[in-house]
Amino acid sequence: MANLRNGLLENQITIGGGALSDYDDLGRASVVLAVAAMDSYFTEAFIEKLIPFLRSKKPTKELIRRLESAGFGLADALELLNEKDPYGRIRSTLEDHLERYVTQSVEKIDSLFLAYGFKHISASAEAKTKRNTLIKTVERLVRRRHQIVHDGDYMKRGKLRLFDQKNATREVQSMEKFVTACDEMLFP
Repeated sequence: MANLRNGLLENQITIGGGALSDYDDLGRASVVLAVAAMDSYFTEAFIEKLIPFLRSKKPTKELIRRLESAGFGLADALELLNEKDPYGRIRSTLEDHLERYVTQSVEKIDSLFLAYGFKHISASAEAKTKRNTLIKTVERLVRRRHQIVHDGDYMKRGKLRLFDQKNATREVQSMEKFVTACDEMLFP
C-alpha cells in the first residue's frame, strides 16, 4: 500500500494543477485501488490463517458457521476422511466463497476474524495505533471509494466533487496504519 500511496497520491500533490484536473482522477483511482488492496489483504489473511488455526485449535462456532455459509456441510466433512489433503479442500472451499465476500467495512472485517476468536479486531487496531479516530477515517475512505465507483464521484445535481489530494493521502496513510496494526495482531 505504501507504493500505491507514494506512486499516485503524493506525486499528484506536486504535479496536480487546478481544482479539477486529470491528476484528481488519478487520485480517485488511488482511493479505489487502496480500498481494494485493503479488501484483498483481509480476505487473503483470513485464508492464510485458516490451516494453522485448524491444526492447533478447535474450530470456533463462528468458523463453523462461516464454513456452512460457504457450502461446506456435514457430508463434505465426512468425505474428508478419505482425502489426502483435507485441509486443502477446506481452504479452497473458503477461498471460493471469499472471492465474493467484500471486506471493505469495519463490521465485515470484525465479523470475519471473529471466526478466529478476535473480538472487534478493528477497535483493537485503533487502540494499538493510539489514534482514536482511525476507524472513522477508514470508514470515510471506504465511503469515498463508494462515491467514486458508484456515482462517478458526481453529486446529485451532476457536479463533480472536488478531490482533496492531501486529505486523501492522509486517509490512505491511516488505512495503511489500520491494516498494519491488524496484521501485527493476526500474525505476531
